[in-house]
Amino acid sequence: MKRLCAALLILCAPVAAQASEAFTFVNTNTGAVDQVSLRPANPDGRASGASVYAIHTVTTFADGKKVESNGRCANWLLPPDNQFGQNGVCEFKDAAGPLYESRFTCAAPTKGATGIDCWGSLIGTGGPWKGRTGAFTLHTAQNATPGEGHWN
Repeated sequence: MKRLCAALLILCAPVAAQASEAFTFVNTNTGAVDQVSLRPANPDGRASGASVYAIHTVTTFADGKKVESNGRCANWLLPPDNQFGQNGVCEFKDAAGPLYESRFTCAAPTKGATGIDCWGSLIGTGGPWKGRTGAFTLHTAQNATPGEGHWN
């Protein structure tokens, strides 16, 4: 479940220029996850560690247009005294080069909860988003992570 966070993150940014800047998305992890997790757990029960993984995003804009994109992400667990649970980054590219990046933070896991909330920023690095910024929020889930966002 924590692996889906990243993407959290993230990875909800669109891959084609749109008239509407608001969007919803669903992220799914693709391929293997490379993870390092150290135990015993920290005093608050959280492990120490990090993950690197591939992600697939289906983005739907307000006008109904859907765009799919792929990226790679990394996230790391924060120390037990931190009010949040993890931070991460993702990058998306296509054959022509970079498209956008995301940086995100997730809430610390709550005992008995089914997923965690994450939020972050989007930074356009190429294509139709070069020089633009945006934001997103999401709630992690076991098989797919839904969220919403906007480009400024």
